[in-house]
Amino acid sequence: MKCSRKFIYAICILIGLIVSSFWSYRIYVQHEFASELIRFHVIANSDSFQDQSLKLHVRDVVVEEMKNKFRNTNSREEAEKIVLNSMDEIKALAHKQIQREGKDYPVKVMMGDFYFPTKSYGSLTLPAGDYHAVRVIIGEGQGKNWWCVLFPPLCFVDSVEDLEENETARGLKVFEKDKVEFRLKCVDVLKMFS
Repeated sequence: MKCSRKFIYAICILIGLIVSSFWSYRIYVQHEFASELIRFHVIANSDSFQDQSLKLHVRDVVVEEMKNKFRNTNSREEAEKIVLNSMDEIKALAHKQIQREGKDYPVKVMMGDFYFPTKSYGSLTLPAGDYHAVRVIIGEGQGKNWWCVLFPPLCFVDSVEDLEENETARGLKVFEKDKVEFRLKCVDVLKMFS
């Protein structure tokens, strides 16, 4: 009886160690990856069809304008400077588009660290965590959001298929969905002798 309890405790401890190791690695990878990215986040006023459509139009105008500025950007620091120097321009572009569509929503543009859930961008998956981001909040900011990776400049890739071939995306393949197999070393060793 004592032997089986010890065995159960040992298995529980081993499972706990495996889970905590996996979780620690995931946190490490997210932190390392987040330190290289700037995300772009547009939040709609509400979930109404009109507000969601407006959000996408604001996105299109801002992304189109920023495309040329980020074309030859080689570092996150350089990208941050471009964004900081463009904050007023981003706000003006968003506000102009909102007025063009007959709305009078206020616009907030901010840069900071924000929590994002796990998101996929084609074959690229970004784990949940805090990321540096440029946020455009339209009106109350209570609607669904849209996001992309501003740096490296993946917002400017025309389609998900193009993402696969994009040079910038190649360094981000760390988060592709690979099959993970958990095994116990002691079981592998025992199999070698049997």
